[in-house]
Amino acid sequence: MPLFTDYRPVSVRFSDTLPPDSSLTGDEVSNAIARAAKCGAVLAISCRRKRYSAGSYFACHRTIPRSEIVRTYVEQEHVFPDAQTAHAFLDTVQRSPVRSRYILFTPKIADDADVVVLIAQAQQASRILGLSGYRNQFVIDAIPAAPTCAAIYRPLIEPERIHINFIDYFDREVQAKGFYAPGELLVSMTPVLYRELLDAAERSAHGRFAPQEIPAYHAEPLRIMKSSGESQ
Repeated sequence: MPLFTDYRPVSVRFSDTLPPDSSLTGDEVSNAIARAAKCGAVLAISCRRKRYSAGSYFACHRTIPRSEIVRTYVEQEHVFPDAQTAHAFLDTVQRSPVRSRYILFTPKIADDADVVVLIAQAQQASRILGLSGYRNQFVIDAIPAAPTCAAIYRPLIEPERIHINFIDYFDREVQAKGFYAPGELLVSMTPVLYRELLDAAERSAHGRFAPQEIPAYHAEPLRIMKSSGESQ
């Protein structure tokens, strides 16, 4: 629904079996989300593939030594200044609590979904968070430097909160370059919470309710100054 996203909502499911309509992909989580949402693809990632990646460590919970992840973050990517900070980050973002053979991505709200992921613009994310307030939840799940793949499992760790994921720099600039517009981010949650927000959308001004006779005081049009010092 355009209120939440301009694309298809993506149902994510952790499964030990591969449905006949799912195509195995060599993509990472970030690409699979975009292909499902924007292209309608029904995809699956195998957690048994031999790959060293953030998705394999965080989402697939593979037995990659934590020391290797820390070394990558500190010595190669310079995401963190030292091992202590990197360990604190890993303790915070955690890993998927579910171990499975496959991660399935379906471009719809599926009855058996574990997590729902939306590609949203800032104004859509603002509405979603406003609806969260309608249900008396004022704390969101947003972790600095979180990998993109955290969007598919953090709602399983914090089921009462909406997870906001700003898409990792590596995905935006390298791995999934061109898959996401500059203003897009990921919003994810449990299917139960998603349906509660849909219900709240009919009652809240952050949704479809249109309040009447609210006093508004309109400002003069904004005059932006040019770099030369002249107004336009």
